[in-house]
Amino acid sequence: MQFSFVIFFIILGLVFGVWKHWNEYYPTLLFWIIGNLLYNTLLYHYRVWEFVPVGIDHFFLPTHTVVSVAISFIIYPFVIPVFLGRFPKTLFKKACWIMVWALIFQIVETIAYIKHSMAHHYGWSLGWSFIFNIVTFTLLPIHKWKPWVAWLLSSLFIIFLWLIFLPPIPK
Repeated sequence: MQFSFVIFFIILGLVFGVWKHWNEYYPTLLFWIIGNLLYNTLLYHYRVWEFVPVGIDHFFLPTHTVVSVAISFIIYPFVIPVFLGRFPKTLFKKACWIMVWALIFQIVETIAYIKHSMAHHYGWSLGWSFIFNIVTFTLLPIHKWKPWVAWLLSSLFIIFLWLIFLPPIPK
């Protein structure tokens, strides 16, 4: 299941990505990857969402960690040139674009959840994922223009989620 999502996002990026500005997106891509890697490191024993290999995933993406690395280093680099490369100018269109991408990721996660390729734990739900997706796709363009603001806002959001889900502090 996750393998098919990787292929989907590669095709999406190749067809719709604005690749000539790749160097402008690179810092924001690193910001997104760092966030994903921090989640997987800090909450290694207390994941609120977890990828589960199903079908062909057993061969190419056999564990949560491998899936997560594929997301960080394959999916994200193909999404960023589409999302930021085609980011609109007006506030209303920006909000719509953020919502479109939050919905794309939500649909992918919902399919994975229904197909048992993703599991939620400790109170996490598809609703929380949707909020997380909206915040993520709001922070990415903020990071492109004002990185320190995105780091501050993401830190506040992480504290908020930490207080809601109360994961144990890593040892």
